[in-house]
Amino acid sequence: MMQVVDYEETFNRDLEAFLKRNGLSSRGFDYNVAAIMGPQSSGKSTLLNLLFGTSFRTMDADSGRYQVTQGVWLGSDDQGSIVVMDLEGTDSRERGEDAATFERKSALFALALAEVLIINVWTQDVGRYNAANLSLLKT
Repeated sequence: MMQVVDYEETFNRDLEAFLKRNGLSSRGFDYNVAAIMGPQSSGKSTLLNLLFGTSFRTMDADSGRYQVTQGVWLGSDDQGSIVVMDLEGTDSRERGEDAATFERKSALFALALAEVLIINVWTQDVGRYNAANLSLLKT
């Protein structure tokens, strides 16, 4: 795992080392990128871990709800053919007023790099304007 963009929106310059460690730099462009976005605490990291065999940090149920993923993290599947991006959850109270700006930037970053973008939403929020992140999806 590697944090590509940290909480302060700083890009990690050690990306090449991550790609070499995971055998991706020698593949050229012969790999795919999948990303996930959605509300905070909706199980994004857990879903990626189950689908791709990654080991993103997940929430400890005994500790209650809190922000686990900060910024943008990268991982790869077991075969090294898929780069997996885990984005910080939307609607986080920790970011406060700066949330919308970071959400837009990270969503556009994921759209620019990923062939597949998984959008994880709560079922009760489908059809709601604000809770379903429709403004972010329009971006």
